[in-house]
Amino acid sequence: MLLESSAISEEQLREALAVQKQRSVLLGEQLIAQQACSEDLVYRALAKQASMAYVNLESSTPSNSLTSLLAKQAAYELTALPVAEKDGVLIVAISDPRQVVAVDTLNFLLDREIRLVIAAPSHLQGALERAYGPDDSAPATQVVGGGQQHEEAPIVRLVNRMFADAVKQRASDIHIEPFANRVRIRFRIDGKLIIADEHPIEVFAPLISHIKVSGGLDIAEKRRPQDGRIEHTVDGHELDVRVSVLPTNNGQTCVMRLLDREANLISLSDLGMNEESLEWFSRLIERPSGIFLVTGPTGSGKTTTLYAALQTLNRPDKKILTVEDPVEYRIPGINQVQVHPKIGLTFPRVLRSFLRQAPNIVLVGEIRDRETAEVAIQASLTGHLVFSTVHTNDAPSAVTRLLDMGVPAFLIATSLQGVLAQRLLRRLCSECAIEEKASALDQSVLGVAKDTLIKRPQGCRYCNGTGYRGRIGAFEWLGLDETMRETLFQSDNPSDFSSAVESSPNFKRLKFDAVSKAIAGFTTVEEVLRVTKVDAVAANEETNEQPQAQE
Repeated sequence: MLLESSAISEEQLREALAVQKQRSVLLGEQLIAQQACSEDLVYRALAKQASMAYVNLESSTPSNSLTSLLAKQAAYELTALPVAEKDGVLIVAISDPRQVVAVDTLNFLLDREIRLVIAAPSHLQGALERAYGPDDSAPATQVVGGGQQHEEAPIVRLVNRMFADAVKQRASDIHIEPFANRVRIRFRIDGKLIIADEHPIEVFAPLISHIKVSGGLDIAEKRRPQDGRIEHTVDGHELDVRVSVLPTNNGQTCVMRLLDREANLISLSDLGMNEESLEWFSRLIERPSGIFLVTGPTGSGKTTTLYAALQTLNRPDKKILTVEDPVEYRIPGINQVQVHPKIGLTFPRVLRSFLRQAPNIVLVGEIRDRETAEVAIQASLTGHLVFSTVHTNDAPSAVTRLLDMGVPAFLIATSLQGVLAQRLLRRLCSECAIEEKASALDQSVLGVAKDTLIKRPQGCRYCNGTGYRGRIGAFEWLGLDETMRETLFQSDNPSDFSSAVESSPNFKRLKFDAVSKAIAGFTTVEEVLRVTKVDAVAANEETNEQPQAQE
């Protein structure tokens, strides 16, 4: 726009762009710095670009009746100044067109309709000082888009505190839910939702606007679901936050998934597998080719398990490629690709490109459709070891799911090496768990004697009074043998495959592993029932047949 109006030359623009490539600086700021054009011209162009009005505050000062509407601290925190009133609408000047979230904050503070206009940063700063006097607040300010914005604006403070509390309490998700007269904030900790805070409903509009702006979402769109990402730092920890906004009858509800980029990935031995399962899993992932699936609902730890396998296999003689949505953890030595459907970078397309990279091991974040499944299976048949996940309730259902997608049975029978199904049980707090004699429920579900000592939750400061801290996996595994493969080849009835699985020694049920962990003192019978919905009589019989879990 500046070039078209002859405010700058092509040479000046090229010079500014060259500097911009070398360091993080806004183009308008650089043009001002190299004296290509004035601040006034740059911010007039920015206002036009943002479809906002421009106001010149170089030597003017709004009346006291206007400036008295906004407190001095709030004016400096928001870098905003009331400059006029028209038809009942208060016109407020800001210096950064991207600071549109300020309109919700001002609506909340002033309880009236607001319209924003743009002023040059130095002009606005001068007008603020003439209207209110110098800024005597202690914290420093930071430059945003050529203007100044206080680091601790009210909504920014609220969001920063929310993230800090979530990280401190080891939350995996933050849920922001509007109701008729309040906003509820909930954290998911160890798989359980707890109420973390509640605020007046007036806070909701500026809060959700700030999150949407931070996540790159359309702030004006309130009728359709939106997904975005935020990069946030808490106490030196870089968080990758996945944002999902969904319209409801009370407003837009927001869920933020917190992923710590610097979190220490756990090893195979830390997953919580018993000796037999760990031996089977370790042996299977060392195979040169084939496909291996991990299954379970959302949030059951599938990605963590696969990353543990990749860490074990991550050696100089192996080339490992992953395609994910999103890339949850960064692993040195592994080539990781983020899918981007809007530009055609889908799972199948990336997979096809992978094969030209000559990898030994490929991880596909999730198999969602027939095309992805067939490309992954073809890769496993051409000498690659392929890992992936599917969403099913148990291990045998993974085969049924592939058949439902339209994958031919002979391809599954030829390529599939094994399936691991898993759930997460809350782990008893090591600081406060106590031993008591087995209750009637313990005896019924776990199959233990009346005098057996079973660990129970109590609650302390270390576990926030819940009695649980952290989680441990419960696993079900299925290794395909010749009988299962032959059944897949010859039978069109999925129930025939299920019958072959049930009679095979290569199938170990989830309920046995969960019950074993409760007997060993890692978790409780209530967690076993919550996660597995195990039948008490069946669990009793299974426990009597199988050895107990190892400590």
